[in-house]
Amino acid sequence: MLTSLSISISKIPSFLPPNEKPASPYIFPFPVVQELGQKVSFSSHVLSAFKGTGFLSAIDRAIEEEKYRRARAEVHQKGVDLEGYLIDGISIGGHETCVVVPSLNAAFDIGKCPLRAVNQNYLFITHAHIDNMGGLPMYVATRELYHLCPPTIFVPPCIKEDVEKLFDIHRTMSQDRLNVDLVALEVGETYEMQNDLVVRPFKTHHVIPSQGYLIYSVRKKLKKQYTHLKGKQIEKLKNSGAEITDVVLYPEVAFTGDTMSDFMLDPRNSDAMRAKVLITEATFLNEEFSIKHARQRGHTHLFEIIEHAQWIRNKAILLTHFSSRYKIEDIRQAISKLQPKSSAKVVALTEGFKSIYS
Repeated sequence: MLTSLSISISKIPSFLPPNEKPASPYIFPFPVVQELGQKVSFSSHVLSAFKGTGFLSAIDRAIEEEKYRRARAEVHQKGVDLEGYLIDGISIGGHETCVVVPSLNAAFDIGKCPLRAVNQNYLFITHAHIDNMGGLPMYVATRELYHLCPPTIFVPPCIKEDVEKLFDIHRTMSQDRLNVDLVALEVGETYEMQNDLVVRPFKTHHVIPSQGYLIYSVRKKLKKQYTHLKGKQIEKLKNSGAEITDVVLYPEVAFTGDTMSDFMLDPRNSDAMRAKVLITEATFLNEEFSIKHARQRGHTHLFEIIEHAQWIRNKAILLTHFSSRYKIEDIRQAISKLQPKSSAKVVALTEGFKSIYS
């Protein structure tokens, strides 16, 4: 990548031709790799000409300013585009998790009910920890406030009764209707969201009952026995009333919520491991905390994902739920170790995390 740095005239070295004044600001072009901060190479006679001019320190300052600008932009960046899906949200271990996929009209877990989740008609709750479902009454109440239709909320069957009690308590206290379609969906069951989308829960492994959710697109595919036919022959068959297509489910987006890495090794979760996009957690990232420490708390260590990378068939992975002890730079440095091990594009959801440049 070629770029230029603008340096004030006062920093121009004395080897410029006498009485020749450059245009202001002086543009000094040189190659800079994508990761700014690598040293720029100059020949020894050029370096000696720069000595004492302050020009090199000006370059260093400009590079640092560019790194700062990029880091600040990352802090304020909203959402990431993966395989045609714009994915937004916030996921900080122990604080809140809510991931929104607007094109699916879906939010996964509700955290503290960020406003961007309110417009999504479908909400998928993975488990009953407060940082994952604490904002549930607020989500439903805010939709009522905005005169939106009652949402469809999916929960593990084992918590449905308690969730109904939770809404009843809030109805009693607030005198709000809190209308909701609460659906208890078992692992392996299929629910039709709309004509071309269905959802199916899959098994995850946390310290309390949990499940992930996999969204499939529904498409029709010509039956194998008819693939040799030409267009007019196929049309004739169709007009005769023959069923010429099969319904095929294509795994699109899988969301695990909080889980140990065991879900990756479960053959029944093979569809989740080949979905276009896998959204999963990596609470711990380095040697400071062990894999054993992560598993005792029902979470995944990044080292486990690296170890099981051969099972990843996804096109993109969005890692979430990092411990709040990490900064953005820690997260990016850690997950860069996974990228060479996986053919999938690996991205981190870092909204809400601080940068060293903050």
